[in-house]
Amino acid sequence: MLTRDQTGVVGTVGGLVVGSANYEDGLSNGGWVRIYDVGRKVSGESVLGQESSAGPVMAGDVEGRGQLDLFVGGRVKGGRYPEPADSLILKSVGGRLEVRQRLEKVGLVSGAVWSDLDGDGLPELILACEWGPVKVFHNEGGQFKEITARLGLEQYTGWWNGVSVGDFDGDGRMDIVAGNWGLNTKYRASGEHPRKLYYGDVDGNGTVDLVEAYYDEGMKKEVPERDLNAAGGALPFLREKYPTYAAYGAAGIQEIYGEKLKAMKEVEVNTLATMLFLNRGDHFEGRELPPQAQFAPAFAVCVGDFDGDGKEDVFLSQNFFAVSADQSRCDAGRGLWLRGDGRGGLSAVPGQESGIKVYGEQRGAALCDYDADGRVDLVVSQNGAPSRLYHNVGARVGLRVRLKGAPGNPDAVGAQMRLGFGERWGPMREIHAGSGYWSQDSAVQVLGTPQPPTQIQIRWPGGKTTTTPLPLNAREITLNPTGSAQTSR
Repeated sequence: MLTRDQTGVVGTVGGLVVGSANYEDGLSNGGWVRIYDVGRKVSGESVLGQESSAGPVMAGDVEGRGQLDLFVGGRVKGGRYPEPADSLILKSVGGRLEVRQRLEKVGLVSGAVWSDLDGDGLPELILACEWGPVKVFHNEGGQFKEITARLGLEQYTGWWNGVSVGDFDGDGRMDIVAGNWGLNTKYRASGEHPRKLYYGDVDGNGTVDLVEAYYDEGMKKEVPERDLNAAGGALPFLREKYPTYAAYGAAGIQEIYGEKLKAMKEVEVNTLATMLFLNRGDHFEGRELPPQAQFAPAFAVCVGDFDGDGKEDVFLSQNFFAVSADQSRCDAGRGLWLRGDGRGGLSAVPGQESGIKVYGEQRGAALCDYDADGRVDLVVSQNGAPSRLYHNVGARVGLRVRLKGAPGNPDAVGAQMRLGFGERWGPMREIHAGSGYWSQDSAVQVLGTPQPPTQIQIRWPGGKTTTTPLPLNAREITLNPTGSAQTSR
């Protein structure tokens, strides 16, 4: 199975864990994830027999005990789209991965992130799903229970691609940003008139047939997306029922498929905008991102302080070219930096100012201070084109923070940190091992310092909190769970 495509990747204590796609071969007897040692050799196929291709992969300290578990999202079942796939939460036992919890038929998972949304020291599971909402599963002692509806997120069904979190309004709670298909295509959807996809075995040949539908305002009914030529080629009985394009064009979905439609399942989307969801404690408040974020499908979502002003910003990777022949490719994005105002607002920064201009199909992206100068840099991958590395030369220099966690979680993945400026606190930042769109940011964080910080607060995995004074002009600090620190100027 070494010829399979690789999907999500995350670095853990044991090496690299990489998702494996079975989309081309359709087999369920190969490894779902692969583990690579430091020498880049395959050391094992630890999860076998899964029906779907693996999508996002990420590690998290699920129980807050200093041991990393894995989440592997089910992306799609080969030849069975859009049937929901299973996802797995895996734990390490004796050097092998075993199932901690199976999330059965959770959906088509495009992106995922662990994040402590309620401040109890344990991470929740957040999933970006295609043909579904951004889903949240509450951590209840290492087992996960879905609370999407309780948080008000079930009302936003979309073609969600990537997801990450950040404290955009400075209240110490993690907000959610999710990349969607955008508003610059022929597709339209709303709560009143969602776009639907019916699926099932219409012609009895054992395969999954698809019927795309939308509401036509002029005809006042739901009509098929595909014309008679395309639909009749897949389902020949339509040619017999509708010998002319005019007859087919005047009919609605219910008239065309009749009783066959009742036997089909359906999924729908009502939200195509890329969104920010502000954490209000007991619910999330949805806000569309600026128009520039809607010019093209958004995939990677990276959260960091790009300009060093002490307010969280967002980078979105964009574009999708593999559209059907009757559409124009989605190429109006070139990678977008959104500047945060610290109050929950985000505004687009032109490429002429940010320097970010990527005209290809951008996919995964990650943040890291690659040259240790106290400014966060950006790497953006592309589909079928070279990755781009952007060196940050204009930001105010921030404080580099490195955490020393337990042996099983040496980077303290899941820890949350914020700087204190006298009596005022800056935004909360969280360490992730996998986020955005199948990517992993650096565990060494760069926190913005618009003025000299006086202290740093860490909520460690498990919930223990330490507050450590900062010396004047500190450029880098290393902290452990006791609160002791090593600093450099």
